[in-house]
Amino acid sequence: MQTSQDGTGRFYITTPIYYMNALPHLGHAYTTVLCDVMARYHRLWGDDTYFLTGSDEHGEKIAQAALASGESPQAFVDRISLAFRETWTKLGISNDDFIRTTEPRHQAVVQRILQEIYDRGDIYFGSYGGQYCLGCERFLAERELVDGRCPDHGTEPAYIEEKNYFFRMSKYQDWLIAYLNEHPDAVQPEQYRGEVLSFLRSPLEDLCISRPKSRLTCGIPLPS
Repeated sequence: MQTSQDGTGRFYITTPIYYMNALPHLGHAYTTVLCDVMARYHRLWGDDTYFLTGSDEHGEKIAQAALASGESPQAFVDRISLAFRETWTKLGISNDDFIRTTEPRHQAVVQRILQEIYDRGDIYFGSYGGQYCLGCERFLAERELVDGRCPDHGTEPAYIEEKNYFFRMSKYQDWLIAYLNEHPDAVQPEQYRGEVLSFLRSPLEDLCISRPKSRLTCGIPLPS
């Protein structure tokens, strides 16, 4: 993001792409209103401003919520996503776009980027076994557990072993550390920059980027 005192800067702001396993609540509204205030301020300042929000419509928790409601995953996220968009309209939110991860335009970009990364040699197919938290929808390292439980959800993760595609995150560990040291404003406030650097100085594990169709039926298919 860049801004300038003469109104010739550019400013980009985004909310989280909210997870569509339940209807919007006060926390969603709070975050979106804050982003809206920032976007309006920069527009008044004369900056070329782009304000994005949207909905994350893939995941195991969504599939489970859809099953519990007696709907298909797509029908379920269609209903929940509409509730979010109607809420932002009622609140007068001035977002420039609302992206849904089930939209063809989003899926096409994801598949293109993954193919480019794969062609570059940064994605590989491998086996992995570990403690999987359904609430986080990711594998947790042993060092992250508190008394054998997920620190965020307080639940015991289940041990899962499966074959998936992985991004070579470890390859970029030194680059990430160097970048944050050379660009101290990249993560703010300062206390969180220190927290990120501390995390990066521990052995950085490769990132699992896929789920088997046998376990997750709603998702973006990997490119061939």
